[in-house]
Amino acid sequence: MKINSIQLLRAVAVILVVHVHAIDLQEAFTVSHQQKFYFLENFGAIGVDLFFGISGFIISYVASNYFGARDGVDFLKKRFLRINPIYYVASVCYMVFFCFFDRMYPITAILYGWRDTIFMLPVLNSQKWLAPILVVGWSLSFEWWFYFLFFFLILFRTKYKTLLLLLVIPALVTVGQLLKPTDFRLIFYTNPIMLEFLFGVIIFWLYRHVKVATGVAGLLLLLGIGGYVYNIVYGFGNISELSSVTSGTGSLKRVLLWGLPSACILAGCIFLEQRGVWARLWNNKWGLLIGDASYSIYLTHYTFYYFIAQIYAATGYFMNADLSVIVHMVLAVAVGIFFYYKVERPLIKLLHSRPAARPVHTAMP
Repeated sequence: MKINSIQLLRAVAVILVVHVHAIDLQEAFTVSHQQKFYFLENFGAIGVDLFFGISGFIISYVASNYFGARDGVDFLKKRFLRINPIYYVASVCYMVFFCFFDRMYPITAILYGWRDTIFMLPVLNSQKWLAPILVVGWSLSFEWWFYFLFFFLILFRTKYKTLLLLLVIPALVTVGQLLKPTDFRLIFYTNPIMLEFLFGVIIFWLYRHVKVATGVAGLLLLLGIGGYVYNIVYGFGNISELSSVTSGTGSLKRVLLWGLPSACILAGCIFLEQRGVWARLWNNKWGLLIGDASYSIYLTHYTFYYFIAQIYAATGYFMNADLSVIVHMVLAVAVGIFFYYKVERPLIKLLHSRPAARPVHTAMP
C-alpha cells in the first residue's frame, strides 16, 4: 500500500533542499530579502533531516518481515539497485560539467571523490572527511550505514527489529559521545545523526500497532511546524553546515532542533492520513509527482545550479535576487522531473527486468 503523505513529505523535503541551494547560488551574485529574513538563509538544509526520518519509516515498512541471509542479501541488492546506479550517473554528469569549467581541478580530489562515491562508507585509515563527487551524496553515506544496521538484524533473524534498533543506535551514539574518537570512521559510525532514522522506525511501530487519535496526530503536526518556525525566527547555529554534521560536532544539536520537529511532522501527516483526514491534500497530483521524482531532483539540482552559475559568471547577467531563487527552484525541479522520466525510471526498469526464460526443447519421440 502506498502512503501518499510520505510522497508529499518527500516533495516538501526536496523543495527545502532545492531552496537552500538556490539561495547559495543567488548569494554568489547579489543580495536577496530571503537570505536576510531571520534565519531562512540556511534553513532549507532541514530537508535532509526529514528525508532521514522518512527513510527510517520506509525501510521498516518494507523490510520488517525479512528474516535470514537470503532476505538480507535481497534487501541489500534492492537498496543498491534503487540508490546507487542513479547516483553514479548523476555523479558522472556533475563531474563532466565540473571538469569542463574547472580544468585545473586537482586529480587527487577527483580520486578521493570517487572513493567516497563508490564505497559510500568510510573504510580507509587515511580518510578524514566525506567528499563525494556530488556534494549532496554525503547523506547517502548515512543512509547506507542505516541499511547495513537493518541488514544485520535481518541476517540474524531478529523478530523485534524496532526494539533492537532502539538499543543499538543509541548505544553507538553513546559510545561516540563518551570516547570522542578522532578516527573519522568511528566518528561516522557513532554519529548522533543516526537517531533521526530511529525516529522514523519508532513512527512505523506506532503506525503498525497503535491507533493514534486524530487530535494527537494534529498536535504532532502543529508541534513540528512550530519547531520549524522557531528555527527560522530564533536560529540554529552552524548545524546546517556539512562539516558540522559529518564531523559529529553539531549532530546532536541538529537532531534536537531539526530531527525532532521533522519527526513530529512526519508522524502527524502519516497518522492523519491513516485516520482518513485531508484525503484531497495527500492525493495532490503535483505533490505526488514531485515526491516520486524527489530522488532525481535531489541528485540533479546541484549540477543544474553549478551550470547556471557558470553562465551567469560568463555573461555578467543576473536577474532580480528574490525572483531568481523562485525561478531557479522551478527550473531545478523541472530538470529533476525530466531526469526522473528519462533516466531514473528507465534505469530502474532495466535493472529490475528479468531475462526471459529459455524455451524448453523436448526431444521428439
